[in-house]
Amino acid sequence: MKLTITLLLFFVAFASFGQIVFVDSSVTWEQLSKKAVKEKKLIFIHFENSKCEQCNEVASDGFKSTILKEKFAQNFVSIRVNVASQNGHKLLERLDIKGELLSVFVDTSGNILQKHNGSTSSGMVYAEQADLALSRKGKKQLSEYIREYQAGERSPVFMRSYILARRESTMPVDDLLDEYVGNLPADSLLNFETIKFIYKQGPALNGKTNRRVQAVTPRRLIDSIYRSIPLDDAIAINNSIIGNSFRNAVRDRSDALAHQVAFFSQGTYSNDRARGILAYQSTLTRYYFAIKDTANYLGQARRMLERNHLMVSTDSLKKMDAEAFKRMQDQALKGPKNQSMAIKITPPSQFIHIEINEHAWHFYEMATKKEDLESALAWSKRSIEVFDELNKGKNSSMTLGNPSYLDTYAHILYKMGRKEEAVEWQTRAVEAQKTTGNAYASFENTLTKIKAGTL
Repeated sequence: MKLTITLLLFFVAFASFGQIVFVDSSVTWEQLSKKAVKEKKLIFIHFENSKCEQCNEVASDGFKSTILKEKFAQNFVSIRVNVASQNGHKLLERLDIKGELLSVFVDTSGNILQKHNGSTSSGMVYAEQADLALSRKGKKQLSEYIREYQAGERSPVFMRSYILARRESTMPVDDLLDEYVGNLPADSLLNFETIKFIYKQGPALNGKTNRRVQAVTPRRLIDSIYRSIPLDDAIAINNSIIGNSFRNAVRDRSDALAHQVAFFSQGTYSNDRARGILAYQSTLTRYYFAIKDTANYLGQARRMLERNHLMVSTDSLKKMDAEAFKRMQDQALKGPKNQSMAIKITPPSQFIHIEINEHAWHFYEMATKKEDLESALAWSKRSIEVFDELNKGKNSSMTLGNPSYLDTYAHILYKMGRKEEAVEWQTRAVEAQKTTGNAYASFENTLTKIKAGTL
């Protein structure tokens, strides 16, 4: 199974003796808004679909978290709705949202205060998103900026605020940024704070903003911005540039821009040649998958995995995790003394087996040749092995293995005509899922279909 779920099931929900209380899924926007106004609350809407049963089940686990019950009861009118339903379609249309699996926090006027894509079993994630929405309550909303903009307001101060409001609503800002920068006098592009603001918006590599800045602003000024900010902020700027540029490449189906993004991604690892090359390959792999270019995707994914992911030993992955933890410890020690600090780290090794499983799943979905399916089966098996080796001896809920990886392996076996083996592995996936404290119907349904030969 492809893991499209935020935090990738590595968080197990708290025991549920409290949870978010949702109104009926048929409650309309007008009714939601009226109720929220009366109770002086915001509105929380979780959009789900029937295409990913496990995604919906994972969200249910997250919503059962005890840390959400009081927060949501006091501050939100909450609803879960299927995007395929009439009411789901109307709500998406009312809020001008393009998407299928996401959560939004809005005020009673329909202003989006926070948006979270995907689903997660971590109640903490939903709590953090709720806090962001609450922090924006009562502030000048996007609809007000839109009215002023349509009335002709274009002052630099207004444009900067409007750009930030659009970003808070997770909306693209390319057009606004181009207009803002296009109206600035040339000497403004020699100002440190102005260029810093522009770069924080992640100007797309193919955009007018990037071309004008590159033509006017000295390279040393741009470099000084990166040197003057914390490493995490510099990484965020680069990721924003990459993300916006990648989105444009996919939208325009531009191979040239995709390669430009790949080179930029590679350049962000100037001190680590191997990781730079991997970033280049990964960008192109994601691009070909996003534009559904099957032939190029299959070839690029194969090269990336066989030259990188499959060459990394488990010992190297453990060392990678240890080094990452040590860096976090060192940063914590640089903080205020006599202050306890919890170190939270996502082991970098997990992204290796996650990506191996993900591409094995894509091959399962897209490949028609026997040799491609055999590769996918070998990759899937490797993701299972790496996960098991990295988690051996740890206090993990997945004592019988990662159920999603087992599920992937079973699917590939079934597609290859090895039904009996597929039944065996899907049975293991079901049992492994139960050990996590969850029993998702999607795994049981898959097992039933495999046995019946109807998958």
